[in-house]
Amino acid sequence: MGLTTEEMLEIVLKNISSKEKEQSIVYGDKKILEIGDDVRIGKKTIKMPFKGYVVFVDLVPKANWGHPSLYFLIDDKTHDANVIKEEFPPYFGDYPQSFKVIQRYGKKPPHDRYFNIFDETNKKEA
Repeated sequence: MGLTTEEMLEIVLKNISSKEKEQSIVYGDKKILEIGDDVRIGKKTIKMPFKGYVVFVDLVPKANWGHPSLYFLIDDKTHDANVIKEEFPPYFGDYPQSFKVIQRYGKKPPHDRYFNIFDETNKKEA
């Protein structure tokens, strides 16, 4: 059946701080990868170590690239995650349809293709 985006997010949130959660955007790729498939991690490509999913966490979404981000390679069976520190996103420009926004600044996005980082959804209500 595979992991839901909610399960992916739960795994990520166990591995980042509350501050990181509030200031980051979490993206999940719903395409399941097989062992040995190519995975784009920043500017490099690695082999997927198990059957599973990739989740990308932009820790400073409003900064230009060359800043901290995390990649989670999540095992489909065990739900264990390999966490990789990086400074660049997996894509520049068009994102594949399987690439979804799971969480924005600690909140669920209005829709899962909401890639706009410069909006007002992260402001606190008065």
